[in-house]
Amino acid sequence: MKAKKIRLGVNVDHVATLRQVRRGQTVYPSVNDMVGEAVKGGADQITIHLREDRRHIQTSDLIELAKKCPVDLNLEMAVTPEMIKLANKYKPEWCCFVPEKRQELTTEGGLNILSNQEEISFAIEKLQSRGIEISLFLDPSPEQVKAAFVVGADAIEFHTGTWVLAKGLKKQKEWARLKKAAELCHQLGMRVHAGHGLDYKHSQDIRKLPHLLEVNIGHFLICESLKVGLKSAVKKMVQTLKSS
Repeated sequence: MKAKKIRLGVNVDHVATLRQVRRGQTVYPSVNDMVGEAVKGGADQITIHLREDRRHIQTSDLIELAKKCPVDLNLEMAVTPEMIKLANKYKPEWCCFVPEKRQELTTEGGLNILSNQEEISFAIEKLQSRGIEISLFLDPSPEQVKAAFVVGADAIEFHTGTWVLAKGLKKQKEWARLKKAAELCHQLGMRVHAGHGLDYKHSQDIRKLPHLLEVNIGHFLICESLKVGLKSAVKKMVQTLKSS
């Protein structure tokens, strides 16, 4: 049987985090250089989250990568007029709509489409008209999956962070939720993506998620790169994601 290909998106936000620690006084580490290393390791896509508070990735990073990224660029973004305008102008291959709170350390859960359906639908239509594909970062909820279909999403990236952190019976229940939501997503004609908190062990397990086509991984790979380099860390993750 031919090996199942799961695309790997490498999130380079925390390369920029290290650079911005000194509030823009240094140009290192270079996001572009690390993108090159990730691609050499086998990354299919580069993911960046341009937050409203610009805590890591800057607008200049988006502009540069929109011109020079050697693989697909996936822009994670809040559904705000500013971010929609930037995405419309610089036209990454993918935009992933995510919830965003300034006080959070990292994205803590999925988008609630039901509370903002009209605005999300408008943003999707506008960006899709520019040839941009849209994924929505969601918890594995049937209601949210159905809402994603209604607003016209191309894909759902399921939030795996709860599953990663859970133990015992809670982990089994969260996995069951992920499987059920992935099946529904596929039945409705949307792509199944996944991400958040994935390491080598959980990436090996996530391969079993029905109809999975893509994962996006950042923090773990950047941490691993401090030991082995980003190219090697990504290469190992690519191998981990291979399944028969």
